Amino acid sequence: MAIDPKEFQRTKYSGIKIHKDGITFLFDIRVQGKRFRKTWKANVAHTKSDRLKNAFFELEKFRERKNRDMQLSTPVDVSVGEYWQKVLKLKNWSPRVAKNYSNFFDYYLEPFRDMKIREMKPHHFTNLNIALKHLSPRTRKKWYEIMKPIFDLAMEDEIIEKSPIKKSHVPKRDPKKEKRVVMDALEKYRKVHTAIMELFADNPHHRAFFLFGFYGRRLSEVGALRWEDVDFENDQYVVRKEASKVGVDMTLALPGEVKEALIRFREESGPIFFVKQPKYWYAKIRELSGVEEFSFHWMRNLAVSAMAAKGVSATDLSAMLGHMDAYTLKKYLSLQRVESTSRINSMANEILKKN
Repeated sequence: MAIDPKEFQRTKYSGIKIHKDGITFLFDIRVQGKRFRKTWKANVAHTKSDRLKNAFFELEKFRERKNRDMQLSTPVDVSVGEYWQKVLKLKNWSPRVAKNYSNFFDYYLEPFRDMKIREMKPHHFTNLNIALKHLSPRTRKKWYEIMKPIFDLAMEDEIIEKSPIKKSHVPKRDPKKEKRVVMDALEKYRKVHTAIMELFADNPHHRAFFLFGFYGRRLSEVGALRWEDVDFENDQYVVRKEASKVGVDMTLALPGEVKEALIRFREESGPIFFVKQPKYWYAKIRELSGVEEFSFHWMRNLAVSAMAAKGVSATDLSAMLGHMDAYTLKKYLSLQRVESTSRINSMANEILKKN
């Protein structure tokens, strides 16, 4: 029936009016600022009191349904910040990765938070790349890793027809420039190891900390290790997915000299390491080893370079670094061709001399 408000009278329940026929009720409610109305007919056989009571129950069902519908629906003027929150809930990122992206969004992408998805244009990302030019390519690309899933989701929800992010906007990374060449890797490998062992000869805590890095672990992975993660009986340890860059638990072999250091201050549970300022020790290791490029993360590149020089397989190296496949490994080995071919040429000369 067409709704004529003049034919309805108020009842004792807010949002419910009754028609002069005594059996038709008008529901008039607001949900999240939006008005909804509908009519409902009671059973003519029921008493006047029961009709009103049942109308109240139906009103609550109506209100609950509209609340649910509003939560499931997406307004067309939704903001970038609102969709970022959806992406955070939908993506299976580890807590560490999610926090890293959230911090980047808060610091560098804050001006976009309240902008409407539909208002974002390609020139916004052109300007963004200019504004972030001072950052490293690796860091600058985070905006793309954050914003792309936002606009992908908006397209799936039909808020927009196409993404304002164009191919030319995507920050390009050059692995050859990002990864520093490790010349004389085997010699530096020995020097860094000697420096760690000498510098922390009487400090097993710091010795174990830096040796984990020497054997390929990231600083964040080492800092998150707990005693419960170390299996001394089977010489293994686990890097939990919360600290892992790939978001999965990684079980790795425990190096003997790391085990020996850990046993010196072993406990049953809790965090293993408490190194507040690891960078303080970088200069000391550089001075003692004579390796100026030393840093905690650089030791991963050093380990790969040294092991590759000894012929260790790409699969084993990828496993040591904690990558899911050998593809990422190419970034570390892309600059080893000169050293590799030089060694091959030397070997060829040795073979030819015998003839």
